[in-house]
Amino acid sequence: MNGLTSIIILTYNQLSYTRLCLESIFRWTSLPYQLIIIDNGSSDGTINYLQTLSGVSLVCNQENRGFSKGVNQGIKLAQGEQILLLNNDTIVARNWLKNQVFCLRSKADIGIVGPRSNCAALSQGFVPGDFSSIEKITSFSNNFNCPAPAKWFETKQIVGFCMLLKRELIKKVGFFDERYDYGLFEDHDYCIRASQNGFKLYCAGDTFVYHFGGRTFQGNKLDHALIKQNNLKLFQQKWGEK
Repeated sequence: MNGLTSIIILTYNQLSYTRLCLESIFRWTSLPYQLIIIDNGSSDGTINYLQTLSGVSLVCNQENRGFSKGVNQGIKLAQGEQILLLNNDTIVARNWLKNQVFCLRSKADIGIVGPRSNCAALSQGFVPGDFSSIEKITSFSNNFNCPAPAKWFETKQIVGFCMLLKRELIKKVGFFDERYDYGLFEDHDYCIRASQNGFKLYCAGDTFVYHFGGRTFQGNKLDHALIKQNNLKLFQQKWGEK
């Protein structure tokens, strides 16, 4: 429980969401952590803001290199016993990291852990609540995040918006597949690879992380449907219909 967690966040414009995310991390993270931010070519003042922050490992790419390539850049800089991938359009609260690390370290064969959310696929979402203001989001999350290991459960997939990885897993499985453009399906791909290498995936059901969802795609006018179509084709060529 005392080990360092490397938190990797990718940014591509959307400064207001990045600021909310980082402010929540600074306020609510009690465990030791290393913060790594990979910027994928922001032009809205994001880089200027990030450069004002102390104690942050910042990498500024000249163009949008996408999720997998950006994450892999961050992993190469990570010093932690566990590595957490976090979208910049999230808000965290009390015990958000502590509960997930406790779950990850509870069994030797758990390789990936993720939280519940208002905006996540399959067993992790969609948790209902009053999320009409930042204050209500934080209040809901703080009440939700009471440590309760009985709420943990094994699952087949963890969504990449908040994904806690054991370093032993990365050593065995390797980096994320960089063939997936921008984002989508690279997280599912990694979960399959983890399972094939004998690691279990768990949802820390006592942890809630609010996720606005898709803000980088929307704010930068990326063609979500086309990217999904192309990446699904790559995924199915690799894995079939999993």
